Amino acid sequence: MQTPAQAVLCLAFLVLAACVSPLQRDLDSILQPPELQGVRWGLLVTDMQGREIAALNPDQRFLPASNTKLFTTAAVYRWQDDFALMAPRLATHVTLEDAGEAAPPTLVLHGRGDPALSDAPDCETSCLAHLADAVAASGLTHITRVIGDDTWFPHDRWPPGWSWEDLQADDGTAVSALTLNDNALTLSVTPAATEGDPAIVAWADGAAAYAILNETITAASETDDFVIARPPGADTVRVFGHVPPGSPARSYRLGVDNPAALAARRFSALLAARGLTVDAPATARHRTPGLAGADAAALTALEAGSAPLASLPSLSFPDALAAVSKDSQNLYAELLLRHLGHLSEDGAAGAGLTRVTALLEEAGAPANGHDLFDGSGLSVYNRVSPRTIVTLLRHAAAQDWGDDWRATFPVGGRDGSLRHRFRGTILEARIVAKTGTLKGTNALSGYLITASGQTLVFALIANERPLVVPSVIPFMDAALVRIAEGS
Repeated sequence: MQTPAQAVLCLAFLVLAACVSPLQRDLDSILQPPELQGVRWGLLVTDMQGREIAALNPDQRFLPASNTKLFTTAAVYRWQDDFALMAPRLATHVTLEDAGEAAPPTLVLHGRGDPALSDAPDCETSCLAHLADAVAASGLTHITRVIGDDTWFPHDRWPPGWSWEDLQADDGTAVSALTLNDNALTLSVTPAATEGDPAIVAWADGAAAYAILNETITAASETDDFVIARPPGADTVRVFGHVPPGSPARSYRLGVDNPAALAARRFSALLAARGLTVDAPATARHRTPGLAGADAAALTALEAGSAPLASLPSLSFPDALAAVSKDSQNLYAELLLRHLGHLSEDGAAGAGLTRVTALLEEAGAPANGHDLFDGSGLSVYNRVSPRTIVTLLRHAAAQDWGDDWRATFPVGGRDGSLRHRFRGTILEARIVAKTGTLKGTNALSGYLITASGQTLVFALIANERPLVVPSVIPFMDAALVRIAEGS
């Protein structure tokens, strides 16, 4: 026989069970099956008025991965008028400086944070070759050297919390105001014609930034032991392991430690190819983070400089924003964050994050719902609650820039990082959302249209995925499809 206390407890459980909607029960079943034990989920779904549709740990803090880019791009749209005023100052250009003692002048290549600067053969707009053509046409024939100047931003190349492995790859390349070819180099690896010989390892673009230590062997292997290693700061890339005979050539994108120096070397070579005499090797000029006093005054004078000898068009913010959202381009996100920091301060990432925090305060986000350390989401220190993301998404939808911002998001089954997801489901072309992926983490946040035509706002994050679980993405997508079908 039940005691009165036991009867009351049973009644409480029955009432609680009755309060859980069929949708919430289905979501719990989809996201928390036995095979996903260990995964920590965060979910919040609301309508455009803020009425809660479903939730799972909505106020806990999660590693958001590239959902961090939502905050960076939204802040750029929030202050787009200020960016328009700053745009004329953002043209990559070259000036001449006195080299002293009757030496020919020094040519300074000034970076202004344009992510599109390129010296690729198919370049059409922000082309280093166009600058070289203009310099050659000016009548200049002899210079001391080229200096790559990235002082527009402080020399703070990697944000806190970026993993060592990421710094070697192109998605974790160094951040610089003088960016060229996405600050990445392509290494090609081709098996040798004779088995047992070293593979052919070379820089695909013909312009080496690092020496290659080739310890490969063209031979079959029971395991994939091929490794490319270049610790940050090292001037040598070590390539070792087996390359199967007859296998196709492979390409690997590596990050660059000192983009301004690489851009200066490339520009110097372009000038020499056009007949200019260049006496000395190219160098780079940086700005120490946290300049004050005389150093800051010197920087102001340097930025004023002399009239440009040649310049390119200012960077295109719409193109950069689309690359950040659609393709989750980390470098571009970090550049945009520093441009945010230049609106009223010195171009530091911290100043950009201050703008992001101001936007979240405007949106009414929870005070303890976020801590951000970068603009791209590579930092493992970032923490965000689903409620913070949903609050931003709802706030943006009510702003005059909200539709333009939303238009940069990947579209389910159609483009960007969602082009292969939601095909053949109710959400194909009816979900626009930002993805996020790090080791053990997946995230997706944005807007979806339900079967009844209602627009919902959502944030869904999975943290601490065990390595034995290959992917949680199918479970995430199934949960969102269930929401769309039942709302």
